[in-house]
Amino acid sequence: MNECQPHCQITLKNTKEVIGFNNIGEAIQKLDFRNAVHDIRRFNYICKLLHLLITQNLTTLSGRATQVLFVVLEEVAQQVASNQQNLHILHMLLNDLRRIIRKYYCWGRPLGSTILWEQHLKTIDRICQFASDIQIKEPIEDGKYRLSDMPAAILREILLRLSDYKDLMNSAQACDDMKFLVDEQHIWRQLCKFHFTKEQIKVYFETSKIESVNSKVDWHNVFRQLRRKHGLKEEYTESLFLCRHCRCLFWKSFGHPCVDLRRSIPSGMEYVDENNGSIANTSPLYIPVPPQAFLSFFSL
Repeated sequence: MNECQPHCQITLKNTKEVIGFNNIGEAIQKLDFRNAVHDIRRFNYICKLLHLLITQNLTTLSGRATQVLFVVLEEVAQQVASNQQNLHILHMLLNDLRRIIRKYYCWGRPLGSTILWEQHLKTIDRICQFASDIQIKEPIEDGKYRLSDMPAAILREILLRLSDYKDLMNSAQACDDMKFLVDEQHIWRQLCKFHFTKEQIKVYFETSKIESVNSKVDWHNVFRQLRRKHGLKEEYTESLFLCRHCRCLFWKSFGHPCVDLRRSIPSGMEYVDENNGSIANTSPLYIPVPPQAFLSFFSL
Protein backbone atom coordinates (compact mmCIF):
# COMPACT_ATOMS: atom_id res chain seq x y z
CA MET A 1 0.00 0.00 0.00
CA ASN A 2 1.04 3.59 -0.61
CA GLU A 3 1.07 5.10 2.86
CA CYS A 4 0.91 8.67 1.49
CA GLN A 5 -2.36 7.94 -0.27
CA PRO A 6 -5.58 8.27 1.78
CA HIS A 7 -7.14 4.83 2.15
CA CYS A 8 -8.73 2.69 4.83
CA GLN A 9 -8.92 -1.08 4.99
CA ILE A 10 -12.19 -2.42 6.36
CA THR A 11 -13.84 -5.71 7.32
CA LEU A 12 -16.72 -6.65 5.03
CA LYS A 13 -18.34 -9.57 6.88
CA ASN A 14 -21.86 -8.49 7.71
CA THR A 15 -22.18 -9.54 11.34
CA LYS A 16 -22.48 -7.29 14.37
CA GLU A 17 -19.52 -9.01 16.02
CA VAL A 18 -17.16 -8.46 13.10
CA ILE A 19 -18.48 -5.15 11.77
CA GLY A 20 -17.63 -3.58 15.12
CA PHE A 21 -13.94 -3.78 14.20
CA ASN A 22 -14.48 -0.96 11.70
CA ASN A 23 -13.99 2.34 13.52
CA ILE A 24 -15.69 5.26 11.79
CA GLY A 25 -13.58 7.91 13.53
CA GLU A 26 -10.41 6.16 12.41
CA ALA A 27 -11.77 5.73 8.87
CA ILE A 28 -12.57 9.44 8.59
CA GLN A 29 -9.04 10.28 9.68
CA LYS A 30 -7.35 7.76 7.38
CA LEU A 31 -9.38 8.96 4.41
CA ASP A 32 -8.31 12.52 5.27
CA PHE A 33 -11.78 14.06 5.36
CA ARG A 34 -10.37 17.12 7.12
CA ASN A 35 -8.32 18.14 4.10
CA ALA A 36 -10.72 16.61 1.58
CA VAL A 37 -13.41 19.24 2.27
CA HIS A 38 -11.10 21.80 0.67
CA ASP A 39 -11.35 19.88 -2.62
CA ILE A 40 -14.40 21.13 -4.52
CA ARG A 41 -14.84 17.67 -6.06
CA ARG A 42 -15.21 15.96 -2.66
CA PHE A 43 -16.98 18.71 -0.72
CA ASN A 44 -20.57 17.64 -1.45
CA TYR A 45 -19.87 13.96 -0.77
CA ILE A 46 -18.40 14.71 2.65
CA CYS A 47 -21.17 17.17 3.55
CA LYS A 48 -23.79 14.54 2.68
CA LEU A 49 -21.99 12.06 4.91
CA LEU A 50 -21.81 14.61 7.75
CA HIS A 51 -25.52 15.27 7.36
CA LEU A 52 -26.33 11.56 7.67
CA LEU A 53 -24.11 11.24 10.75
CA ILE A 54 -25.72 14.26 12.38
CA THR A 55 -29.34 13.35 11.63
CA GLN A 56 -29.16 9.57 12.02
CA ASN A 57 -26.18 8.62 14.16
CA LEU A 58 -25.10 11.54 16.36
CA THR A 59 -26.18 9.95 19.64
CA THR A 60 -24.64 6.55 18.81
CA LEU A 61 -21.17 7.82 17.88
CA SER A 62 -18.30 7.26 20.29
CA GLY A 63 -16.78 10.27 22.01
CA ARG A 64 -13.73 10.15 19.74
CA ALA A 65 -15.84 9.81 16.58
CA THR A 66 -17.96 12.80 17.66
CA GLN A 67 -14.82 14.87 18.13
CA VAL A 68 -13.63 13.91 14.65
CA LEU A 69 -17.06 14.83 13.26
CA PHE A 70 -16.86 18.32 14.74
CA VAL A 71 -13.29 18.79 13.50
CA VAL A 72 -14.43 18.06 9.94
CA LEU A 73 -17.49 20.30 10.38
CA GLU A 74 -15.22 23.14 11.47
CA GLU A 75 -13.14 22.62 8.33
CA VAL A 76 -16.35 22.85 6.28
CA ALA A 77 -17.04 26.23 7.87
CA GLN A 78 -13.51 27.38 7.06
CA GLN A 79 -13.90 26.25 3.44
CA VAL A 80 -17.25 28.03 3.04
CA ALA A 81 -15.76 31.23 4.45
CA SER A 82 -12.69 31.09 2.21
CA ASN A 83 -14.36 30.35 -1.14
CA GLN A 84 -17.66 32.20 -0.47
CA GLN A 85 -19.71 29.21 -1.65
CA ASN A 86 -22.17 26.66 -0.21
CA LEU A 87 -23.19 28.77 2.78
CA HIS A 88 -26.65 27.15 2.60
CA ILE A 89 -25.08 23.70 3.11
CA LEU A 90 -23.22 24.88 6.22
CA HIS A 91 -26.39 26.41 7.68
CA MET A 92 -28.32 23.20 6.95
CA LEU A 93 -25.74 21.11 8.82
CA LEU A 94 -25.68 23.46 11.81
CA ASN A 95 -29.47 23.81 11.99
CA ASP A 96 -29.93 20.02 11.97
CA LEU A 97 -27.17 19.65 14.54
CA ARG A 98 -28.88 22.05 16.93
CA ARG A 99 -32.24 20.38 16.30
CA ILE A 100 -30.91 16.90 17.07
CA ILE A 101 -29.17 18.05 20.25
CA ARG A 102 -32.36 19.71 21.50
CA LYS A 103 -34.32 16.56 20.68
CA TYR A 104 -32.06 14.31 22.74
CA TYR A 105 -31.65 16.58 25.74
CA CYS A 106 -32.28 14.71 28.99
CA TRP A 107 -32.34 16.41 32.40
CA GLY A 108 -30.90 19.57 30.96
CA ARG A 109 -28.08 18.05 28.87
CA PRO A 110 -27.55 15.60 25.97
CA LEU A 111 -27.19 11.93 26.83
CA GLY A 112 -23.57 10.90 27.45
CA SER A 113 -20.58 12.22 29.35
CA THR A 114 -21.30 15.66 30.82
CA ILE A 115 -17.69 16.82 30.55
CA LEU A 116 -17.33 15.58 26.98
CA TRP A 117 -20.58 17.18 25.87
CA GLU A 118 -19.59 20.47 27.47
CA GLN A 119 -16.57 20.42 25.16
CA HIS A 120 -18.75 19.47 22.20
CA LEU A 121 -21.24 22.26 22.91
CA LYS A 122 -18.43 24.81 23.10
CA THR A 123 -17.18 23.58 19.74
CA ILE A 124 -20.69 23.83 18.26
CA ASP A 125 -21.10 27.38 19.60
CA ARG A 126 -17.74 28.34 18.11
CA ILE A 127 -18.67 26.93 14.69
CA CYS A 128 -22.13 28.57 14.78
CA GLN A 129 -20.60 31.94 15.68
CA PHE A 130 -18.07 31.59 12.90
CA ALA A 131 -20.84 30.68 10.43
CA SER A 132 -22.98 33.65 11.47
CA ASP A 133 -20.04 35.99 10.82
CA ILE A 134 -19.61 34.76 7.23
CA GLN A 135 -20.80 37.35 4.74
CA ILE A 136 -20.97 36.65 1.03
CA LYS A 137 -19.33 39.62 -0.66
CA GLU A 138 -20.29 41.03 -4.02
CA PRO A 139 -17.56 40.48 -6.61
CA ILE A 140 -15.40 43.50 -7.27
CA GLU A 141 -16.21 45.32 -10.49
CA ASP A 142 -12.97 44.87 -12.44
CA GLY A 143 -14.27 45.15 -15.97
CA LYS A 144 -13.93 41.44 -16.64
CA TYR A 145 -16.62 39.34 -18.33
CA ARG A 146 -19.22 38.19 -15.77
CA LEU A 147 -21.81 35.43 -15.79
CA SER A 148 -24.65 37.91 -16.24
CA ASP A 149 -22.95 39.25 -19.38
CA MET A 150 -23.09 35.91 -21.18
CA PRO A 151 -25.61 35.27 -23.97
CA ALA A 152 -28.83 33.46 -23.06
CA ALA A 153 -27.78 30.39 -25.07
CA ILE A 154 -24.66 29.90 -22.94
CA LEU A 155 -26.54 30.52 -19.70
CA ARG A 156 -29.10 27.93 -20.76
CA GLU A 157 -26.37 25.35 -21.37
CA ILE A 158 -24.97 26.04 -17.89
CA LEU A 159 -28.37 25.57 -16.27
CA LEU A 160 -28.92 22.32 -18.15
CA ARG A 161 -25.82 20.92 -16.47
CA LEU A 162 -27.07 21.57 -12.93
CA SER A 163 -28.37 18.39 -11.30
CA ASP A 164 -29.55 20.02 -8.07
CA TYR A 165 -32.93 21.75 -8.39
CA LYS A 166 -31.97 24.04 -5.49
CA ASP A 167 -29.14 25.42 -7.61
CA LEU A 168 -31.70 26.24 -10.29
CA MET A 169 -33.91 28.06 -7.80
CA ASN A 170 -30.94 29.99 -6.42
CA SER A 171 -29.88 30.90 -9.95
CA ALA A 172 -33.33 32.31 -10.62
CA GLN A 173 -32.93 34.58 -7.59
CA ALA A 174 -29.48 35.73 -8.70
CA CYS A 175 -30.57 37.74 -11.74
CA ASP A 176 -33.58 38.35 -13.96
CA ASP A 177 -32.00 36.69 -17.01
CA MET A 178 -31.52 33.47 -15.05
CA LYS A 179 -35.08 33.61 -13.73
CA PHE A 180 -36.43 33.87 -17.26
CA LEU A 181 -34.42 30.80 -18.34
CA VAL A 182 -35.27 28.73 -15.25
CA ASP A 183 -38.94 29.24 -16.04
CA GLU A 184 -38.46 27.40 -19.33
CA GLN A 185 -40.14 23.99 -19.33
CA HIS A 186 -37.21 22.46 -21.23
CA ILE A 187 -34.93 22.96 -18.20
CA TRP A 188 -37.26 21.04 -15.89
CA ARG A 189 -37.99 18.37 -18.48
CA GLN A 190 -34.27 17.59 -18.78
CA LEU A 191 -33.97 17.55 -14.98
CA CYS A 192 -36.79 15.00 -14.83
CA LYS A 193 -35.01 12.83 -17.38
CA PHE A 194 -31.81 12.98 -15.33
CA HIS A 195 -33.30 12.06 -11.95
CA PHE A 196 -36.05 9.64 -12.98
CA THR A 197 -36.32 6.65 -15.28
CA LYS A 198 -38.47 6.58 -18.41
CA GLU A 199 -40.76 4.10 -16.67
CA GLN A 200 -41.27 6.36 -13.64
CA ILE A 201 -42.14 9.32 -15.89
CA LYS A 202 -44.43 7.17 -18.02
CA VAL A 203 -46.33 5.85 -14.98
CA TYR A 204 -46.76 9.38 -13.66
CA PHE A 205 -48.33 10.58 -16.92
CA GLU A 206 -50.57 7.51 -17.10
CA THR A 207 -51.83 7.87 -13.52
CA SER A 208 -52.23 11.63 -13.86
CA LYS A 209 -53.92 11.24 -17.27
CA ILE A 210 -51.62 13.82 -18.82
CA GLU A 211 -50.60 13.70 -22.46
CA SER A 212 -46.79 13.81 -22.40
CA VAL A 213 -46.75 15.10 -25.97
CA ASN A 214 -48.69 18.15 -24.90
CA SER A 215 -46.42 21.19 -25.13
CA LYS A 216 -48.23 22.78 -22.19
CA VAL A 217 -47.10 20.17 -19.67
CA ASP A 218 -45.87 21.85 -16.47
CA TRP A 219 -42.56 20.00 -16.14
CA HIS A 220 -41.68 21.91 -13.00
CA ASN A 221 -44.76 20.46 -11.33
CA VAL A 222 -43.97 17.01 -12.78
CA PHE A 223 -40.53 17.23 -11.21
CA ARG A 224 -41.98 18.19 -7.80
CA GLN A 225 -44.43 15.27 -7.86
CA LEU A 226 -41.82 12.72 -8.93
CA ARG A 227 -39.35 14.04 -6.35
CA ARG A 228 -41.87 13.52 -3.55
CA LYS A 229 -42.61 9.98 -4.71
CA HIS A 230 -39.19 8.66 -5.75
CA GLY A 231 -36.60 10.97 -4.24
CA LEU A 232 -33.63 12.24 -6.25
CA LYS A 233 -30.64 10.55 -7.79
CA GLU A 234 -27.43 11.18 -5.89
CA GLU A 235 -24.47 12.24 -7.99
CA TYR A 236 -21.03 13.32 -6.81
CA THR A 237 -18.10 14.62 -8.80
CA GLU A 238 -15.83 12.59 -6.52
CA SER A 239 -16.69 9.67 -4.26
CA LEU A 240 -15.18 6.82 -2.33
CA PHE A 241 -14.62 3.46 -3.98
CA LEU A 242 -14.17 0.02 -2.45
CA CYS A 243 -11.68 -2.49 -3.82
CA ARG A 244 -13.14 -6.00 -3.65
CA HIS A 245 -9.66 -7.48 -3.66
CA CYS A 246 -7.74 -5.62 -0.94
CA ARG A 247 -10.92 -4.38 0.83
CA CYS A 248 -9.75 -0.80 0.94
CA LEU A 249 -11.79 2.36 0.71
CA PHE A 250 -10.10 5.02 -1.41
CA TRP A 251 -10.84 8.24 -3.25
CA LYS A 252 -11.35 7.70 -6.96
CA SER A 253 -9.19 10.67 -7.97
CA PHE A 254 -6.23 9.32 -5.98
CA GLY A 255 -6.40 5.93 -7.66
CA HIS A 256 -6.11 2.44 -6.24
CA PRO A 257 -3.89 2.08 -3.15
CA CYS A 258 -2.44 -1.30 -4.19
CA VAL A 259 1.20 -0.92 -5.26
CA ASP A 260 1.33 -3.97 -7.53
CA LEU A 261 -2.25 -4.63 -8.54
CA ARG A 262 -1.50 -6.74 -11.63
CA ARG A 263 0.09 -9.63 -9.73
CA SER A 264 -2.45 -9.77 -6.93
CA ILE A 265 -5.80 -9.78 -8.76
CA PRO A 266 -7.68 -13.05 -8.20
CA SER A 267 -9.51 -14.67 -11.10
CA GLY A 268 -13.05 -13.51 -11.80
CA MET A 269 -12.42 -9.82 -11.08
CA GLU A 270 -12.22 -6.99 -13.55
CA TYR A 271 -8.99 -5.09 -14.08
CA VAL A 272 -8.61 -2.13 -16.39
CA ASP A 273 -5.13 -1.74 -17.82
CA GLU A 274 -4.45 2.00 -17.72
CA ASN A 275 -1.93 1.71 -20.57
CA ASN A 276 -4.17 0.21 -23.24
CA GLY A 277 -7.61 0.30 -21.64
CA SER A 278 -8.16 -3.45 -21.98
CA ILE A 279 -10.55 -5.13 -19.55
CA ALA A 280 -10.07 -8.60 -18.15
CA ASN A 281 -12.96 -10.71 -16.83
CA THR A 282 -16.38 -9.29 -15.99
CA SER A 283 -16.96 -8.57 -12.30
CA PRO A 284 -16.20 -5.01 -11.15
CA LEU A 285 -13.12 -4.71 -8.99
CA TYR A 286 -13.89 -1.17 -7.83
CA ILE A 287 -17.32 -0.53 -6.33
CA PRO A 288 -18.60 3.05 -5.79
CA VAL A 289 -19.61 3.69 -2.18
CA PRO A 290 -22.40 6.27 -1.68
CA PRO A 291 -22.49 8.02 1.73
CA GLN A 292 -25.27 5.77 3.08
CA ALA A 293 -23.36 2.66 2.01
CA PHE A 294 -20.23 4.01 3.72
CA LEU A 295 -22.08 4.15 7.06
CA SER A 296 -23.24 0.53 6.62
CA PHE A 297 -19.66 -0.64 7.17
CA PHE A 298 -19.79 0.54 10.76
CA SER A 299 -21.74 -0.46 13.84
CA LEU A 300 -23.69 2.74 14.53
